[in-house]
Amino acid sequence: MKAVGGTAYIKIDGESLTLAGSWSVSPTKNVKTGVAGLSGPAGYTKAPRIPFMEGSIIDDGSKELIKKLEDKDNATVTLELVNGKSYYGSEMYLAGEPSHDLATGEISIRLEGKVINEM
Repeated sequence: MKAVGGTAYIKIDGESLTLAGSWSVSPTKNVKTGVAGLSGPAGYTKAPRIPFMEGSIIDDGSKELIKKLEDKDNATVTLELVNGKSYYGSEMYLAGEPSHDLATGEISIRLEGKVINEM
């Protein structure tokens, strides 16, 4: 049997960070929403959306880690999975508000960008 999940690696502009907890990736560029009329389903609307990668990293004690992430507005992000799949994000930036859990040393982050390719 082969591994399908568990171990993963992330690099932001070539700098490796240690992943923690659960990560999710949503590479789609559009969202479809069903439209129903009084006689039943009529079709769907299609709207653009922002692709993202979201999860937690371990605070390794680096000075100004959150500020370094916050300052990036055109980052290249590579997320490598144990099953051999990789996600490659370009023009990525730190979105929302990172949250640092002092008890676990984990920093929750969300990276959004123009495109995320599955490889």
